[in-house]
Amino acid sequence: MKSYKNIFLSILAGFSIVTACNQEDDVIPYGDFTDIAVFSPASGGVTVQVEGTASFADGSRGTTSRLWTVPNPSYFINNDTSELTEDIAHIRFMEVGRIPVNLHLEFADSTLNYDSTLMVTVLDSITADISVENIQGNFTEQDGKLVIEAGSIVTLKDTSSGNPDTYEWILEGFEDEAYTSKSIDLLYKKLGVFDVQLVSSRVKPYGRPDTLLLTDFIEVIPSTLPIVVTEVSETDMGVIQLQFSRDLDVFSNEIGNFTVMIDETTPATIQGLALNSDDASILEITVEEDILNSQTATVSYNADNGALRSSDFVDVETFTDLAIDIFAVEVFTTNNDFESGELSPFGAPFVENAGAGGTGSAAILTGSAASGEHSLGITMGESTRMSFAMVDGFFPVEKDKVYAFEFWIKVDENPSNFEMTVRFMPSDGWNDGYKQWFGSCCTNQLKTENNGTWQKITMLTDKNPPADWEATKIHFQLFSGAGGQSKIEIDNMRFYEYEVGPTE
Repeated sequence: MKSYKNIFLSILAGFSIVTACNQEDDVIPYGDFTDIAVFSPASGGVTVQVEGTASFADGSRGTTSRLWTVPNPSYFINNDTSELTEDIAHIRFMEVGRIPVNLHLEFADSTLNYDSTLMVTVLDSITADISVENIQGNFTEQDGKLVIEAGSIVTLKDTSSGNPDTYEWILEGFEDEAYTSKSIDLLYKKLGVFDVQLVSSRVKPYGRPDTLLLTDFIEVIPSTLPIVVTEVSETDMGVIQLQFSRDLDVFSNEIGNFTVMIDETTPATIQGLALNSDDASILEITVEEDILNSQTATVSYNADNGALRSSDFVDVETFTDLAIDIFAVEVFTTNNDFESGELSPFGAPFVENAGAGGTGSAAILTGSAASGEHSLGITMGESTRMSFAMVDGFFPVEKDKVYAFEFWIKVDENPSNFEMTVRFMPSDGWNDGYKQWFGSCCTNQLKTENNGTWQKITMLTDKNPPADWEATKIHFQLFSGAGGQSKIEIDNMRFYEYEVGPTE
């Protein structure tokens, strides 16, 4: 019996190859051709939309009787009934769910009779729908519509029926941005009344797009909350941008109320102050000095003499020494924060002393990251030496440039002397000249008193690459001492061009 079944499946597999190139004409009008070989565990199942069709074939030989059956209201297009004896079955599926397609085969030797049930997933047609998942800010509901205060964040989610996999949000007030995910967060900064529209569709099996338009769904009114700075950064053109929680009102003569400090001691000369031409929630400061990313810079605002206010007429309060994120040319950008949920571009770790009892592993962790959702977790047994390195996503370096490698590390368990060396080298070779060593004995971030706290490490700023490398990889080598296992987490890696001033 076992031998016969193997022959039977082989015949089916051969049948699928033949029909892939020589489908019978009567199959084509009923859609894609499918034989039962696709229902082997390695091939997965078939999914169609309700009222859609699928075709199946019995490629067996030597049968004396064949019977296909499907539950009502689904039916065989061949004869408009729920039973069929032909070798090729064309089925229209009329209800949503997991629908069985049954095949019973009989042979002259009744011990070889064969029964098979093939499960087909039938999806509903798409009907677009939207839910409001969350609102950060004060709001009320009036007649099925939302009234929110300026500066509120609204989370919308596609809740359409029919399992759509493609989403197009058409949002009044956000015309310059593309939103294509199932759930979106919207920061409403402008006063007014706004439409929300969603087009949901499905690529496979094809699901006809359905559109839901909510006219005047969100009304934004003046806020009772303070207007605050949410981000401060420098553009590649050297302009300092202050992102506020909502739009600012037009202003004049405010330069004297702002201060930009470099390295905590040197005031910068402010040349200009203006609203961003495309986004009134961004205030732009132009300074005379070229601030380097090897420096620190802060911005402050004195409201005692200022008249800066939001577009809904809330005064901006005094703020002091907000750190400016200085622009840097980022060189390493491939999943450097592990937010893809994967280890790539790094390969699996290699325990160098596994033969002597060393143990170690790496895993992507969720919920304990320095920022975002994911971080890289490393666990090492005592007295273990382990390495892991990039296997793709390589980047170029130039020997005449200085770079900085920055990463965040958290030591969760370190019963003894944890050490690590971070090397940069050609992707296809080894180099030991562009590296830095760290140890819990001597590196503040790895000392016992900082266990359990995310710490930032910056390295390489005092050296140049030994050569120009078109493809460069990062190589970590980790050592755990005796006394028990070590656990660390790594997150938010950056490798960028480091701007060095003339006195450094």
